[in-house]
Amino acid sequence: MSIGEFAQQTHLTPKALRIYDDLGLLTPARVDPATGYRRYDVEQIRLARLIGLLRGADLGLAEIGALLEDLEVDRDRAAARLDVHLGALEAQHSGRRALVRHIHSVLREDEPSMNQIRTRHVAAQRVMTIQRRLHAHQTAGFVAEARAAFAEHLGDIESIGPFTLIFHGIVDDESDGPIEAVLGCPESMQPSARVGIRTEPAHDEAYTTITKAEWAYPAILAAYDAVACSPEAQGRPGSALSCREVYLVDPDTIGDDELVCDIAFPLA
Repeated sequence: MSIGEFAQQTHLTPKALRIYDDLGLLTPARVDPATGYRRYDVEQIRLARLIGLLRGADLGLAEIGALLEDLEVDRDRAAARLDVHLGALEAQHSGRRALVRHIHSVLREDEPSMNQIRTRHVAAQRVMTIQRRLHAHQTAGFVAEARAAFAEHLGDIESIGPFTLIFHGIVDDESDGPIEAVLGCPESMQPSARVGIRTEPAHDEAYTTITKAEWAYPAILAAYDAVACSPEAQGRPGSALSCREVYLVDPDTIGDDELVCDIAFPLA
């Protein structure tokens, strides 16, 4: 079949088929060396429709590629990969519900449904630091890199204080921060080519403690808004320090209902 005929049979566009070919997801049965025209076999219709279904289920092209590779060797492994994706979708939906509930309270000018907003004083501290400009989808990789670098730099020395992410700018799919990872260390600790050392100034901050479920995006936006708009933060605006996530535990080690971190805004 020509690409037009194949597109009609599979309910995909010729443009999509060209992209899938370029990415190696669905290679034509034959390509005319003189004209470059793509030709497809009838046996490829089922695979093309499967790719269309997976796109409809909101899988990215890289995820689809990995699933198709699994499918060639183990159908159960491919199905398990789809189950992982479904869990992520359900978590995102739960996060959106939590965020919408918070927005409802904002619209009605009710008390926000977040945990209590508190204030505390944080003493000046020597910290190890790594800073990057990155987008939201790169954050998890950066955190893993920073944790590993800090552990290597400390060696047998114990860290002081919690692992913290400081957001010096917006980090999302369009904006790239910057973002800084810090971890307290002894005064004697010296920098390396990979890990910097600085002193985090003493300050007061308003904060709320959230669970892992509340920490997942986009639910975490509600926590940031609740602290930023709280009387505690609004009463002392203008701090030169940036908002932050102060981790109580590694998120990978706990369940959704357990406390994971503080969302904190330094106060002037």
